[in-house]
Amino acid sequence: MAYEVDFLPVGEGERCGDAIALRFGNLAGSRDQQQVWVIDGGTKESGQALVGHIKKYYGTDRVDVVVCTHPDSDHASGLSVVLEQMSKVGVLLMHQPWNHAEDIHHLFDDERVTRSRIEERVWRALQDVRELEKIATRKGIPIREPFSDDCKFVLSPSKAFYEQQLANFRCMPEVAKKTQMQRLIEALFAKAKEAARAAETWFKETLADPEPDATSAENNSSVVLLLELDGERFLFTADAGVPALTEAANRADALGIDLKNVRFIQVPHHGSKRNVGPTILNRIVGPIKQTESYDKAAYVSASKDGQPKHPAKKVVNAFKRRGAQVYATQGRTLWHHSSDAPQRQGWSNATPLPFYEEVDE
Repeated sequence: MAYEVDFLPVGEGERCGDAIALRFGNLAGSRDQQQVWVIDGGTKESGQALVGHIKKYYGTDRVDVVVCTHPDSDHASGLSVVLEQMSKVGVLLMHQPWNHAEDIHHLFDDERVTRSRIEERVWRALQDVRELEKIATRKGIPIREPFSDDCKFVLSPSKAFYEQQLANFRCMPEVAKKTQMQRLIEALFAKAKEAARAAETWFKETLADPEPDATSAENNSSVVLLLELDGERFLFTADAGVPALTEAANRADALGIDLKNVRFIQVPHHGSKRNVGPTILNRIVGPIKQTESYDKAAYVSASKDGQPKHPAKKVVNAFKRRGAQVYATQGRTLWHHSSDAPQRQGWSNATPLPFYEEVDE
């Protein structure tokens, strides 16, 4: 089975987003022998670019699976173009937060927070995903909520973890109750920070484990996918922070999967230092190598002018220390493919980002 994965550029200036297309199967055969997926669509402009890219390089106007990882506009907005302009979409994998109001209203201290009030807030605030739902309903595209409980290629979130994040979305009423899950996460972070302080003396790594609330609840609701193509595993992380990545790693452990053996990983949230730290990277990428050598590829969606935040140099270095060459879009499309994928005229090998001797704090 051949495969190809494309990371399209999204955003201008310091703004970034994700727009990913992939095709796998018998790429020399008929369309029915292939699968085409889209994982996030970036902005409207990048959504249009996705449509054109799929038609030109995949030779089809049909998409089997569209994944909206989370409701941020820089991931969800462009998917409306994909849903509208593709002749057929097999299924839309997307969380529908308004469907969870009944399950989360008890998490708030204020008894006036009712199911209808929660529904009203998320409907009003999350317009991009509401638009995706409207288009899918109008075009007869099935919608499935991707949870690790019942979807074999989803590592995070579980339904319970998602609802805890949902209760802390920016559009929600103030001050949700601190749940047992939150207290557990904070305890784990306390231990993680101790490990990070010790680990920072090794090879002078300055990246530290971020605080528990460093990543927004919206980002921690991101769908983390683990796909197996041609015997290789691919980890797509969207904007997941350490709590979500820990959830994903725990799920992988429960399935008997060692994420350190994955050879392709998406750098979370455009390479932000607020989303990863040494402790979680040791779990999902691997420990620091004793000598410089590379056996993995890490891809990051970042705008041309995204640095110093996207990607952060200390994050790039952290992945490289653990054996992952890091490739950034930075205004161009990145193409990762098997040796038997169809060749593309005029395309050349991407150059990985260097190891930086100086990093920004």
